[in-house]
Amino acid sequence: MTIAWAIFKKELRTFFVSPLAYVFLGVFLLLAGFFFSMGVSLTGEASLRIMLANLSISLLFLLPLLTMRHFADERRSGTFELLMTAPVPLWAMLLGKWFASLALCVILLLGTLLFPGILAYYGDPDWGVILTGYLGLLLACSAFVSAGLFSSSLTDEPVAAGLIGVVLLLPFWVAGSISEMVDTDGLRSALRHLSLLAQIEPFNRGVIDSAAVAWFLLVTFGFLFLTWRSIESRRWR
Repeated sequence: MTIAWAIFKKELRTFFVSPLAYVFLGVFLLLAGFFFSMGVSLTGEASLRIMLANLSISLLFLLPLLTMRHFADERRSGTFELLMTAPVPLWAMLLGKWFASLALCVILLLGTLLFPGILAYYGDPDWGVILTGYLGLLLACSAFVSAGLFSSSLTDEPVAAGLIGVVLLLPFWVAGSISEMVDTDGLRSALRHLSLLAQIEPFNRGVIDSAAVAWFLLVTFGFLFLTWRSIESRRWR
């Protein structure tokens, strides 16, 4: 775990010595503010439901761009080969990079705590629903980050890695809409189970659905496993 911790600190430091993290923080908070004002004005409720649902879709596009440099940049600069020959366990490298990106997601979410504060000042929000909503968004972040790591392991071009990550996650967004246009019950049910919004919706209602938690964990560990296999295959080329 010492090696994973060292990689975690190095990756997190790299984020904040470049303008990338600050640009993402600014864009994310602007989107959060827009979705918050839209949700309150449309519903008149002291709720973050609309804001959190829309942020989950926004992060589906933003996080692959945030993680695109993890392996792609290292291969392009030649440091990837050094990592592969160094006595660094592959699992430690993966966990360090994944936790660093997830920690940045936590920082992004902490920046939105202003909005529950506004709700508390002017209304009487349901704090249980707010907490479960943030839990669902954090689980979505973990899945998106692992998909971004996998896409970054496939190419040495960071921009291409970011686009691949978005393409990999796009079906999880459109599956719910496609399910409404399908007549076959079995296919409609499968598409609904694939839908990101269908999985995030219980959390925004204040329900911790064990099936939804399992869905996010399965997607997270599935992409991490694919990343491990991708890097392992390149180790011996």
